[in-house]
Amino acid sequence: MHYQFNLQAPYDFVSLPKLLGVPGGILLTFGAGALAYLKTRAEKYLGNARVRGGEMAFVLIFGLAGLAGLVLYAATGKGAVGLLLAVHLGTVLALFLTLPYSKLVHGFYRFAALLRDAQTNRIRYTLTIVVTHEPKQKIAP
Repeated sequence: MHYQFNLQAPYDFVSLPKLLGVPGGILLTFGAGALAYLKTRAEKYLGNARVRGGEMAFVLIFGLAGLAGLVLYAATGKGAVGLLLAVHLGTVLALFLTLPYSKLVHGFYRFAALLRDAQTNRIRYTLTIVVTHEPKQKIAP
């Protein structure tokens, strides 16, 4: 944002990072808190006990990343911005480092499977048209 659009940090409230980040952080924080609450209230037999701790930790990392971003925004202009920025970027880094080991990697694999299936079906469909195509009318010379 700094070099491409010549926007100096900290950004105004009516800028793209703030318009997306503030509501996103609020929704992420409340959503993660609600999901953590529901996970603690759910029946134990509904999930796999081996992954319960990892799932809860991942949900809490999501919530902490959103909360750290909101606290960082609230502390704009104060002396603790440097420390809060380090905490926020650290939680975001932890979130991205744990992505490959979570359920969210399913989205990537699902997209790759759909892409491969579409390519395979396209080849089959093309071969079917080429092999079975017969003109309905013969054009007289």
